[in-house]
Amino acid sequence: MVLAQAGVAARLTAWYVECSPATLRRWSPAPEETAQLLDRTRSGRPPVFSEATCLRVIAFYCQCPLSGCRSWSLSWAAQHLSQKLEIIGQTISSSTIHRMLRKHGLRPHLVRYFLHITDPDFFPKMERLIYLYLHPPQHLFCLDECTGIQALERIAVRMNTDHGTKIEFEYKRHGTRDLFSIFDVGTGKVFGRVTDNHRQETFVEVLTEHVRQQSADAPLHYICDNLAGHSTELVCRKVAELSGVPYPSLETAPKRRQWLQSDEKRIVFHFTPYHGSWLNQVELWFGIVAAKCLKGRSFRSPDELIETLLAFHHTWNEHFAHPFNWTYTGDGLHEKVVRRVTDWLFLKARKLDRKFLHKQLKLLINLVRNYWPAVPKKRWANLHRAILERNDYLREIIDGNDNTQNDLAALTVSLSACLAGNPTGTQSTATAANGAHDQMPA
Repeated sequence: MVLAQAGVAARLTAWYVECSPATLRRWSPAPEETAQLLDRTRSGRPPVFSEATCLRVIAFYCQCPLSGCRSWSLSWAAQHLSQKLEIIGQTISSSTIHRMLRKHGLRPHLVRYFLHITDPDFFPKMERLIYLYLHPPQHLFCLDECTGIQALERIAVRMNTDHGTKIEFEYKRHGTRDLFSIFDVGTGKVFGRVTDNHRQETFVEVLTEHVRQQSADAPLHYICDNLAGHSTELVCRKVAELSGVPYPSLETAPKRRQWLQSDEKRIVFHFTPYHGSWLNQVELWFGIVAAKCLKGRSFRSPDELIETLLAFHHTWNEHFAHPFNWTYTGDGLHEKVVRRVTDWLFLKARKLDRKFLHKQLKLLINLVRNYWPAVPKKRWANLHRAILERNDYLREIIDGNDNTQNDLAALTVSLSACLAGNPTGTQSTATAANGAHDQMPA
């Protein structure tokens, strides 16, 4: 309206306000005393549901008060609202509810899994693995087992149609087998063995067979997860024997893993962080096995399953083996961790238990002290504000546990120091934080 009164051409005005000239002509300048831009009267039926009614429907659908139900379906919600007219005052169809939800981008029925980081030392461990992938030694292998592969026999013959393959639903069980695979990062070839179990003795047998196929004096590096069977006393003794070094008997699993990771011997293990098995490239290989070898198959016996798996290993090594192009660097993951914990605190997540909170606090302390520049300052400020505003909620979860309380105080002090412009002083605040929780706002 202002541009029109100033004599600006209609086409230029339409370009400036990003609309068509036809739309501009439909606008009716309001009287000067109202100083508003009013739309002309539109044809068609007036809206059946007011904006307030739409908001009540959305609020109703996003929570499910019926006992035992996780969420509404569109048909159930429409039926319930039509029976309980006191909720919105009128009947409604499932398609109308769907349009209301879609307009606001809401899908409360949708459920997706996610895997959150819990290892306080996740990022140093991740950096070591990424460095290995980007600068691999000559003999770098990824090792893991895929357990519980079922030998299922379909009772009817598989049918190939114009619309894909049809598989009979009913099947017979012939037991399960475990697949051990060792992926060569440099060549992409895979060493595989199918076994009846994945006990430590079996793991040692597979590892020994693979090691003896390599050059006698070549340093060997294995990436594997933190399964208890990968760091037992038996495994350590066998690694020492194959490496030709003495093994000092170690009582705890952390000490044994530390010894297995030491580079003072020929065979070196590199353990993925907890909740970080996706950093092991052999998991990509297992996905290929599931899609290219097992999907839609029928096995009349466990022996047929074993034969098929070993044949696929041979086919892969003969025709398709190639190293995976690893490009992941971890950029953005630090910020995602901080943002997710901040959201949990602001929402007062009901399922946040003390053990999980303790791990998150240790993880955040390490992030503040060692990876401060990797996260935008506004994210750190939001986390600091969430801790202060949700202090009562945090104290209720901590429930007097001194270790968790001290970690919370240490995190608060470190955040305060860094936000005040003293990121290098966070290390010196650790001792002062032990008694700082008594000074936190109650």
